[in-house]
Amino acid sequence: MSEYSQLMIYSNLTLIVFGILGNFTIVWITIANKNLHSRCNLLIGILAFFDLVIGFYLASLRFLMIFQYYNIPTSFCFYFSIYGLFSLNMQSSLGLIIGIDRLLNVSYPLRYSFLPKSIYVMLILSCLIFSFIITFFGYLDVLDDKSDVVVCLPPNAYSGNSRKLWLASNFFISICVIIVYSMAHLRCQIMRASNTHQQTCQMITRLMKSLSIVVGVYVCTWFVTIACIFFMQIVPIPAEISARINEQLGWCVIINASLNFFIYFWRTPEYRKAILRLYGIPGSENSDFVFNASNRNVSITRKSVAA
Repeated sequence: MSEYSQLMIYSNLTLIVFGILGNFTIVWITIANKNLHSRCNLLIGILAFFDLVIGFYLASLRFLMIFQYYNIPTSFCFYFSIYGLFSLNMQSSLGLIIGIDRLLNVSYPLRYSFLPKSIYVMLILSCLIFSFIITFFGYLDVLDDKSDVVVCLPPNAYSGNSRKLWLASNFFISICVIIVYSMAHLRCQIMRASNTHQQTCQMITRLMKSLSIVVGVYVCTWFVTIACIFFMQIVPIPAEISARINEQLGWCVIINASLNFFIYFWRTPEYRKAILRLYGIPGSENSDFVFNASNRNVSITRKSVAA
């Protein structure tokens, strides 16, 4: 028995592999299918790409555990994790951008189609800048850090003030994501109550159900992870208990980065049809298309990020 049990490591790896395959599928169908080139679909594809990178990163951490790489320098952990840390920050910030996009869609269904693309370019650039800044501060802090970490995990890769900055910024983003999706859900309820057009009402109902899943998964995974780590930074907890909590939080991080594929396949007919067609599974031609608003695809996504 090591710091992480073999059963835990291989169970994590199994779910990570499913997540990698699922996120690769989403990226592939987004590139290949013109029906998935709307703004929201492209944002989902970009998020899936960073989730894919996170999947490889989380798998590499498990291989460190398999080969008994414990009690390693914090600086080594950070350099080994740098691409994964950047991707986790992108995942977190992109989740907020997608939430804002959904809120704009349900708040201004007619004007939404005419929003300039430059707005989305600026939003994505803001995600890149945010992720670079947080990761760069992490790099500056480990330059003089001579300490060791028992297990290399994302929170442990940061040290000093950069860890506080990472936690505070991600906690703030997590709160914003919940608020934005809640506002979108409330807006859906108002629209459904005031609209008598049957197809629009069906679209709104589908939107509400998807938003409920999005928020539910997010709260149960990434928000719980960040909130627990944030709490452990404030309240002193014995090292052994803290290690066990981090071990279990790993599941939340993996689920958050791996569940997109299953949510889209289950809840979004357009993605389901594209996935079935990609893998040559019978029934793809009979899959329903997602409802449209103002001749634009209405697709729902889940947030997310990671540790």
